[in-house]
Amino acid sequence: MLLHGLIFFALFYFQLANTEVIDVVRPPAVKALLVAENPQAKNAELQRQQQAQRVQDQRREEQRRQEQARAETQRREEQQRREAEQVAQQQRAELQQRQEQEKRQAEQRQLAEQQKQREEQQKREAEQKRQQELAAQQEAQRQEQLRQQQALQAQQDAAAGEAARTDAEFVMAYSAVIHDLVQQNWSRPPSARNGMVVVLRITMVPTGDVLDVAIVQSSGDFAFDRAAESAVLKVRRFTELQGMDTRLFDRNFRSFLLTFRPQDLLN
Repeated sequence: MLLHGLIFFALFYFQLANTEVIDVVRPPAVKALLVAENPQAKNAELQRQQQAQRVQDQRREEQRRQEQARAETQRREEQQRREAEQVAQQQRAELQQRQEQEKRQAEQRQLAEQQKQREEQQKREAEQKRQQELAAQQEAQRQEQLRQQQALQAQQDAAAGEAARTDAEFVMAYSAVIHDLVQQNWSRPPSARNGMVVVLRITMVPTGDVLDVAIVQSSGDFAFDRAAESAVLKVRRFTELQGMDTRLFDRNFRSFLLTFRPQDLLN
């Protein structure tokens, strides 16, 4: 009992000097005894426990703050990810819109080019039509000039007088022979009709050989004109002209105008 009292006194003394040191070196059994018997020791133990609780609370609070910080970091990262995805979607939408706009512009340019080509084609066709009409007018003028020339030639022949009557009879007779020979070698085309007439210029030599034949005045039917031209070429030589007076031949038959008018045409 005395030993306990000494120990208690020593511990109490050291407790007053340095409570924390005493707490460290105090044996558990003694510490429990002192806590139970000494109110100050009990209060110190309570403070120690409270301090330990505060440390634990602080740790828990720190852990909670860290968890909140991690959660906040994750939230910000998720927010950033969503914002990045929204930006990417917007960029894709803008890219698609630009592509569609470029496609529409390309289609508009293509339509404009097609319209331009159509207008140019219409201009070319109009110019071609104008040229054809001009050519037709020129041909009509040429034919009229030819007709006038033939009429003038006829007037000049008529003015030759009675002295040339015999020559004219010879010319008419040989002309009829030439016409008959051409008609004999003529193949009537299906398009031939009554009243069709074509004027041919036949170039010959005194032997009656045909050097050339050309259409001077068309009948208006291509097949009819070509058939008459082919008939002359089939004859090749008008032997009836051999032995004709050179003067008469040169004047009337070296370049002979044949008015080809078949008699067996259909109406």
